[in-house]
Amino acid sequence: MEKSIWQKDNNAKNIKKLDQDIKTDILIIGAGITGVTTAYNLTKYNFNVVLIDRGKFFNEVTSKSTGKLTYLQDLKYQDICNVYDFNTAKLYYESQKDAIRIVKKNVKDNQIDCSLEKSSSITFTTDQKEVSKFDKEQSFFDKLGVSYFNTCESFTQDDIKRLICVKNTYVFNPVKYLNGLLDKIKSKENIKMYEYSTATKIKKEDNYYIVMVNNFQVKTKKIVLACNYPFFLIPGFIPFKTYMEKSYVAACKVDKNKKINGITSNYPTVSFRFYEDKDNKYFIYLSNSSKICDKLNYEKNYKETINEIEKVTGKKPIYKWTNMDVMTNDFLPLIGKISNDDPNVLIATGYNTWGMTTGTLAAKILVDLINNKKNKYENVFNPSRSLNLKKIKNFTTNTLTSNTKAYVLNFIKKNPSWYKNKALVTKQSGKRVGIYFDNDGNSHVVSNICPHLKCFLTFNEVDKTWDCPCHGSRFDIDGNAIKGPSKDNIKIDETK
Repeated sequence: MEKSIWQKDNNAKNIKKLDQDIKTDILIIGAGITGVTTAYNLTKYNFNVVLIDRGKFFNEVTSKSTGKLTYLQDLKYQDICNVYDFNTAKLYYESQKDAIRIVKKNVKDNQIDCSLEKSSSITFTTDQKEVSKFDKEQSFFDKLGVSYFNTCESFTQDDIKRLICVKNTYVFNPVKYLNGLLDKIKSKENIKMYEYSTATKIKKEDNYYIVMVNNFQVKTKKIVLACNYPFFLIPGFIPFKTYMEKSYVAACKVDKNKKINGITSNYPTVSFRFYEDKDNKYFIYLSNSSKICDKLNYEKNYKETINEIEKVTGKKPIYKWTNMDVMTNDFLPLIGKISNDDPNVLIATGYNTWGMTTGTLAAKILVDLINNKKNKYENVFNPSRSLNLKKIKNFTTNTLTSNTKAYVLNFIKKNPSWYKNKALVTKQSGKRVGIYFDNDGNSHVVSNICPHLKCFLTFNEVDKTWDCPCHGSRFDIDGNAIKGPSKDNIKIDETK
């Protein structure tokens, strides 16, 4: 499996597996930026808290981000205005500014060495058809009195048609940041942490929830789902409110750290930033973004991204990785009570690729809800917010079409040419199976159906995994679930 530039800094230690029945006030499922920051915020209170993750702490989505802390997020504000109104977009803008302030304060209070530094942010386009959209975004900023520029000394490119630049934004190393918060959490006796501990079932009993974790019972009053994507359909119906996007990222060493980060306004997205640690300077480059049902030739996608970064820098990347983001049909995250019927089950997902700020903000909202405090963002980000015609249209275009396409294409074209005789989808005993042939000639046979919502799986020839093109679950060649939302493996029971 390819590793990101941040994963080398993941040195969290002495976190064991859950191996007994326990009781707690709050169970946090998922130890990425939302889960860890929520646990950190709860250190100020007297709750008994349990934080779990199905794998190593902050080793999935958070460790595979580009580590930006910015409120200039392509042309998001006009997108929100188009679905809702100016005031809703204004609240989203304020939420992102608040999140940046929270990270800065946490770094200062805990003296965290996470390479937090100021970095000008730009959104740009090389497409003349996109120029009018920049006028709309600037109009939004004008109404708020936000300072911006249409030039950037650190970024020049002949084919740029338009850009917006703001200066008071940041970049950081998200894994070092969470390691710093974790040190604070570890000092609290009322907060317990468990890695490699998978939640598989939630059952309500009186005023408690019983959550099965590693086949043990966790009895809890409240649940915080900070696991990027829930492992169930009901309540919340999150798969019908979201779709998944995949991106390819690479990093190479460079000679200079330019204090700038950028993203294109047009799709597929290109995004970049610089990073400097104690020994080296790096250029981080993201491209080839697409819905996960599209562009399934993973090796080709990697090569295209690597060729692009080499063209820009003249250097070969030393890190390469992929990330998957949960996207919503109305451009706003889903943060809060998962439903009115389950007010003590809270969720945070749908960050639309801006997880470092939104995940931080989510932790503040969740802890306010736990303490029955009013939060100015709770209504606008409410997962049960009402539908409107534009959201329904986006659902049809994004969620419904994507999942249908993924299912149909994998049914019709189950063995594409890029499998190169390394993988095969076929039927055995009337059941659809996937077979991977390793370099020693051994075959690894698994079910080809995702246990989550029964989508057909596609083979990822780079990471040697079976991936779900509907909701992003991943399985190794022997059928072990290594990424959710699926909580079940795809191993074949030879005894049946």
